Amino acid sequence: MVALKVFSVLSIAIAFVTAAAHPLSDQLVTRSISVISTHSATSSYKSLTTRIQTLRRDIDSGRVTETQARSQLQSFSSEARSTFTAINNCEACFHHDSVSSMTQYAQQCYSELNSLVDTCYRVYPEQARTIVTPLGQFDSQCRQNLALFRQGGIPVQSIIPSNFAQTASRAGWSQTSSFASSSSSRSSSSSSSGGW
Repeated sequence: MVALKVFSVLSIAIAFVTAAAHPLSDQLVTRSISVISTHSATSSYKSLTTRIQTLRRDIDSGRVTETQARSQLQSFSSEARSTFTAINNCEACFHHDSVSSMTQYAQQCYSELNSLVDTCYRVYPEQARTIVTPLGQFDSQCRQNLALFRQGGIPVQSIIPSNFAQTASRAGWSQTSSFASSSSSRSSSSSSSGGW
């Protein structure tokens, strides 16, 4: 009887560890995200960029239905929110002397996000607005991420594509769209002032 109980406990423990490490379990995987340095932040940006590229290619292939696309974006949005939150919580990452090491990877990530939204509108012109709705889950985290780069001395316009404010609006990112627009206006104003 004792041996049976021990075996049962071990079986449960093994099952739990297996589930926690299962690559298909977005909810469990995102819980393990921890960013404590620019190195881990860079890895997080890279991972997110790869995930976005895969999503975009699947949607662009035409093999994904509207329902499937929305479901995949729902899962991705949960992952993206956790990833951006972890990066944003890394205080050391956004110091003036270290933030520049992440810029290139953040640029790639925002560029792919831009392309993902554009692809959804091109492939599903009538249903796109509904399909991309889940992306709104990480609107505030996205805006905060851009704000942290600016605080670290990196111009927002050097990170996002030139049409990102419009794309963010189409994706339902009201906070990010507003922030990107104001940053663009500020950048244009500074350029104009510098010309006098």
